[in-house]
Amino acid sequence: SHFINECTLVLEELTAPHDRIQGTMLEIMGIGVLLQGQAGIGKSETALSLIGRGYSLVADDVTEVVRTGGRVVAFAHELTRYHMEIRGVGIVHVPSLYGVSAIRREAMLDMVINLHPYTNDAEEDRTGLQPTEIEILGIKTPYFSLPVSSGRDMANIVEATALNYKLKLLGHDAAKELDEKLIGNFLRKVTK
Repeated sequence: SHFINECTLVLEELTAPHDRIQGTMLEIMGIGVLLQGQAGIGKSETALSLIGRGYSLVADDVTEVVRTGGRVVAFAHELTRYHMEIRGVGIVHVPSLYGVSAIRREAMLDMVINLHPYTNDAEEDRTGLQPTEIEILGIKTPYFSLPVSSGRDMANIVEATALNYKLKLLGHDAAKELDEKLIGNFLRKVTK
């Protein structure tokens, strides 16, 4: 029975849908975050700042993904695992710089954050009330689009996005809470 169980696990792993995705994968307080964006936008630099804050690198630049049990698991190719390329610095070995707590072999993909150049877009949702999703290997994954501009602390914003998402998973949605308060306040004033 042990042999059959092991064979079943190996066959599931070999036949599971998989892909490679451009982006840097991190784990932030148990939330798997994939940073995407055009070349030179600051994905690796943002990731490096987050690693310095105590979070963990899973993969830099190219992330391997596999669907397993209704979830997407992300990891680095074994040749590039635990390495990052930082423009102007070159290749760095993350555990040598920050210790073994700064790396993870794999993580569940919980959200995708796209870093893009800032444009003054009046159509952009600024409340967070209308969540967007992206499909990866047939699994819908929360998707956030963050504008990058000079002087903006992207590590702080990515961290806040991940932690806010974690609060939503725990049942606390700040955007909906504020919306309900505003509507309630408006209705009280109208009925007076």
